[in-house]
Amino acid sequence: SVPLTHKPNVLHVSVAPEPRDIRWRSAHIPQKVISRRCVYTNIMLTLGVLLWSIPVTAIQAFATAKQLAKIPGMGWVLTFQNGQLSGLINGYLPVVALLTLILILPIFFQAIAEKYEHRKTRSEVQRSILFRYFYYQVANIYITVTAGSLWTSLADILNHPTYVFELLGMSLPTVVGYFISLLLTKILAGLPMIVLRGGALSRKLLYRLLFSTPHLTQRELDEIHHPENVQYGWEYPMQLLVVVICFTYACICPVILPVGAVFFIGALMVYKKQVLYVYTPEYESGGTFFPLACDCTLFGLVCGQLTLIGYSIIRRCAYESLFWMVPLPFITVWVMGYFRRHYARPSSRLSMERAMERDRVADVKASMKANTDTIAGSGVDVLREQFNKEAYRQPVLTEHIMEPLPYRRDDPDPITEESCKTIRKRNRMLAMKQQHRSHGFATYLSEEDP
Repeated sequence: SVPLTHKPNVLHVSVAPEPRDIRWRSAHIPQKVISRRCVYTNIMLTLGVLLWSIPVTAIQAFATAKQLAKIPGMGWVLTFQNGQLSGLINGYLPVVALLTLILILPIFFQAIAEKYEHRKTRSEVQRSILFRYFYYQVANIYITVTAGSLWTSLADILNHPTYVFELLGMSLPTVVGYFISLLLTKILAGLPMIVLRGGALSRKLLYRLLFSTPHLTQRELDEIHHPENVQYGWEYPMQLLVVVICFTYACICPVILPVGAVFFIGALMVYKKQVLYVYTPEYESGGTFFPLACDCTLFGLVCGQLTLIGYSIIRRCAYESLFWMVPLPFITVWVMGYFRRHYARPSSRLSMERAMERDRVADVKASMKANTDTIAGSGVDVLREQFNKEAYRQPVLTEHIMEPLPYRRDDPDPITEESCKTIRKRNRMLAMKQQHRSHGFATYLSEEDP
């Protein structure tokens, strides 16, 4: 390939994002500023992962029936039905509190990506949320479980790094009940909440309580009932978390596999219905989330394999784990690299074969339109006609005069219709004038060309 300029680190060329995917508020931010802020953010978030055990330990310490009974008027929870309610609270309140904390993380990550890092596309914002949210959930599984043993055994780990496998093998099996409760909570509460659509429901209830429909305009009603897009940065990590849990405990506690299967069957029905009938895509990312989801899945498989090695060591199966299991993580990492080189990276670029096929189809269409034989290069004008010259200009510079909406869409009024006709006529005149100006400018350039 031929470089565009002899100066290094001046231009970064890639496939242009879809126009709707661009965040115009951040389009003017230099890429060096964005890259530098991403590095700072990743350093701070890595430190947060290492300290993630602090809030989780606080939740496990305070989210108990005994602590809840200290609230004035809540002492009855310890004696209700001979303490059965107390046991239920001790089993599920920490899970619900931790899920609430985890659900807050994407809001925080999205604010960082948009307000501080100023990422330039919506899909890039969602990819950053997906990446960070997933690894925080992995930290929730591994670092929080081994945190106490990790700090107390730090000297042994530094002297004998292989002690990490034994630490994983000893710590993770003791909390399998907690993660089964977590999956049951996601099945019985998480999936129904997705169907319920809490955000849209709260907007509807707030609108019913505070406003009167006859006093609202059509635009205000459209704002209340606006369509929702799939938040991939929120949804993907929630599914990948279950994958990692199942990979980790598949051999240690196989009973978790049927629970995971029930979750994915329910998730298939819920998300299939939501995608087909509820979610409305606001932009097209070109499938850029799929390679990242594959990498996260394989990373979870590596974590499960390392846990199995550690569990085999403490079960006195050192020979089998050394000769048969140790190569597994390395094979998985190699497969991750193979997928990136042969599928992920090539899919982000337009191949020469596809480009030539696109030109050939355009040449055929041009020849059919002109009733002539196919001539190479004759389809250039067809491609130019299909391209919208205003696609990559800021919307504020290309907006036409806004048309007024009627009081209600199903009840148009004559005054609004007459105003819309006048505005449409004005917009057509402006479009014709702009087209004539650009055509005249092109003619002037051709005349000046020697």
